[in-house]
Amino acid sequence: MNRWIILLVLPLFLLDCSNKKKGMLLLPFLGLGDGTTQATTASANDGDGTFTVVGLETTDPSQVTTPDANTNTGEPSNSETPSVVTPTPTPAAPTPAPTTVNNETTTTVVDQTNGGNFNFETNITVPVTVVIVNEAGPVTNAPVTVTESITTGEPNVVGVGTTDGNGSVTIPISVPPTVVSVDISVVGVNPTTGEVVEIVGSAPVQQPATGSNSEGTVVVAPVINVDTTNFQPVNGCVQAVDSDCDGIANNFDEFPDDPSLATIARSGRYTIAFEDMFPSAGDADLNDHSTVFSTEMDKTPTNKVKIIRGTYTHVAKGAGYNHELRLSLDVPTNATVQISYLDGSGNPWNGCASAPKYTANTAGDCTGGTLTPAQLKRGVLLLPSSDKTLFGKKNAPAAGSTFTINDFVRGVTAQVTITFEEPVD
Repeated sequence: MNRWIILLVLPLFLLDCSNKKKGMLLLPFLGLGDGTTQATTASANDGDGTFTVVGLETTDPSQVTTPDANTNTGEPSNSETPSVVTPTPTPAAPTPAPTTVNNETTTTVVDQTNGGNFNFETNITVPVTVVIVNEAGPVTNAPVTVTESITTGEPNVVGVGTTDGNGSVTIPISVPPTVVSVDISVVGVNPTTGEVVEIVGSAPVQQPATGSNSEGTVVVAPVINVDTTNFQPVNGCVQAVDSDCDGIANNFDEFPDDPSLATIARSGRYTIAFEDMFPSAGDADLNDHSTVFSTEMDKTPTNKVKIIRGTYTHVAKGAGYNHELRLSLDVPTNATVQISYLDGSGNPWNGCASAPKYTANTAGDCTGGTLTPAQLKRGVLLLPSSDKTLFGKKNAPAAGSTFTINDFVRGVTAQVTITFEEPVD
């Protein structure tokens, strides 16, 4: 009889142990999955320990519960046979609804043909409108960032803004004609889990022309409607998201420890080319004065410009006239201008002072300094008389002639930094 009792008890004992082992083996896998927080209670031989498995997306350290240091030692008592305890099942926490985003992009055609006349501007300047709503209505104070990656090969911030009481923000952007779409990012939190959420999408700023005999593209002003669930802006400052609490998330903030600055807008490499009898189109070959340049603008969290840096190299002179190149800035504040020059071989060039000036005795010419709004509007001298920065008719061959790389002559390069006393639009 005793033998049968032992044989009956033994399978039950083994089954209980097997269940315990399975429960323990499953614990390491609880952290895998969709990143939601799950709580599990485990029983050790010499005590109970409670721990929380936290998804990698969690940014709040208070959600992590450290187990008791005395638990889960795995050491059985020396004087007693270890007992098997089946843990009381813990009700599973409800899985929060994921943040879902439905982007519906509408477009408005923008006429940039200059009324059928010759168009001297090839940049695309359009407003991008983003409207965000959730189950409670419009989402206000949501930070919206507009970027493009064509110009420099990396995300380049071209505009930022914050939604208003209607959940809407319109951000004007200016991009080269090679940019046909822009990316939209909105950073917030999931109020159910506290996890950081980024809404991403894209919108066209150019579309192929339609209709008979259509060529090229048309510029559009997109309106992006975002309908999201379980999303809200970050309430207050979460330094894991925004170190300097300036409203620009760290992944877009190039000055993460400086609340007065946020992003750098980079132009990439441009060519600016002139007909010198503007507004007449002349022969429209745009070779009278040509300069290759690139700029960077340090911008504040409110999308204003604090610093402009530019490099301008004179590369073509196809006119009989001589010209100088100035940058006119219509701003309501003073600015400090720093400028230096290099010749075609990359050595310092000191010929600016002796070059003819078409606006005599202008403050800041060749030397920089602190300029008033009136002086800035009159124009910061970038390159003086073109017969000094690129001699003769250089890099502007006559029609039908041959021009090779060996014929190219590099002109003078100006390096300019303009720092405004107060940030400007």
